[in-house]
Amino acid sequence: MPAGLLDGIRVLDLGSGISAPWCAKILADYGAEVIKVETPGSGDDARRMGPFAGDDPDSEKSLTFLYLNTNKKGVSLDTSSVSGRRLFHRLLADADVLVENNPPARSKEFGLDYASLTEINPGLVVTSITPFGQTGPYRDFEATDIVAYALSGLMYHSGDSDQPPLRNVLDQSFYVAGANAAAATQVALFARLTSGEGQHVDVAAIECLGAHLVQPVPYYNYMGAVKGRRPVRGAGFEELMPARDGYVAPSVQGSQPWATIANLIGGEELQDEKFATGAGRVAHGEELKELLIKGLAQWDRMPLFLASGEQRLVFGMAQDAGDLADCPHLEARDFFVEVDHPVAGPVRYPGMAVRLPGESITASQPAPLLGQHNVQIFGQELGYSAEDLIALRQHNVI
Repeated sequence: MPAGLLDGIRVLDLGSGISAPWCAKILADYGAEVIKVETPGSGDDARRMGPFAGDDPDSEKSLTFLYLNTNKKGVSLDTSSVSGRRLFHRLLADADVLVENNPPARSKEFGLDYASLTEINPGLVVTSITPFGQTGPYRDFEATDIVAYALSGLMYHSGDSDQPPLRNVLDQSFYVAGANAAAATQVALFARLTSGEGQHVDVAAIECLGAHLVQPVPYYNYMGAVKGRRPVRGAGFEELMPARDGYVAPSVQGSQPWATIANLIGGEELQDEKFATGAGRVAHGEELKELLIKGLAQWDRMPLFLASGEQRLVFGMAQDAGDLADCPHLEARDFFVEVDHPVAGPVRYPGMAVRLPGESITASQPAPLLGQHNVQIFGQELGYSAEDLIALRQHNVI
C-alpha cells in the first residue's frame, strides 16, 4: 500500500466490537501501521457478530469484523498474564497511539489505564472510547447502542410525535464515537509535535451524539420548553413517500416555485392555488399528500431524482444496498474497493468517506486472521525465537 498521511505512526488497537476498531481502521486507512491485539482463542467480540459470509458462522467470516479491521496487522496476546504483559510492554514502547474501549475500572485492573501506560511510554496518545466517558457516575456502566442512543437525548427526537421514539439502525452511536475518536487522536498527535507529550483522548458516545442536539438544547435553555418529535400532520414533504419502485423524499425550498414541483410530479389538481404557499400546503396537507402519492406512483426513483436535479429541485431517494452497489456517482468516485480475504473471499468494501489529495486505499489489505502476524511482530520485530513462540502458544499467552 502506498504511504499515507499517517505513514510512520504505529497504533495498537486493543478495542473490541465497533467503536475502537472503527477508530483504528480510519487511522489505518490514512496510512498508520495498526496492530490489532486480540485475546488468544476467542479474539475480538466482533468475530461473533452476524451476519457471516456465506451464512457460515465462522469467526473469520463476520462481515462486521471483516469491514472494521481492513488494513491492520493482527496478533493474539493475553495481556492479563505476566508473560503477556511483558510482551505487551515491549510493543507499547514503540507505539504512538493506543486505542481501547474498556470500562475505566477494567482498564485500571489490567494496567491499561492512562497513568500506567504513560509510565512506559510518556509520548503515547491513549484514546479511550466508552459509552459515558472516563469520569462521572456512569463511567463504568456498559451500554448497548440503543442505550447510548437513548441516553444521548437524540433518540427522543427521532420519529413521529404520535409514536414512541425511534432508534437509528446499525449501531450508529458506536460508529459516531469511533469517527470522533479518530479525529481527536490526530489532533493529539499534532499537539505532540510541539509538546513532545502524549494525551489521553476521552471519548463518550453519548456526548458525541448529544453534540448533534443543536436545536433542542438551546430551545430548552432559552425557552424552558422540550422540543418534540416531528408533527404527524404534514403535506408529504421532507418525509419518505412511495414511488413506483421504492421510496423518494420530495422537498420544498423557499426559492422554488410551487408550479415547478407540481409540473414535475404531474396532475392538474396539484396546480390548484391553495397549494401554492407553505401555509396552504399545511392547511390542506392531507389532500395534498394523497395527490402526491398519486403523482409519485407514476415515477421510478432514479428518473425522478435526475429530473428533479435538472429542475434545480431538492429531491432524494431511498437507496438500498443494491442501489448503492450500482450507484453511478459512487462508481465514478471510486468509493468501493476490492478486498480479497483468504477465508471469506473477494468482495467490494466501502472505501474512504473523506478524501485528501493523493490519498487512496485502492490496495486495501483484508482483516487479519486471528494471530496472523504473531511471527512477524513478536518474532521478527521483537526477537522472540521460534521456540519462544511455541512455548507462548502452549501457555495460551499468544
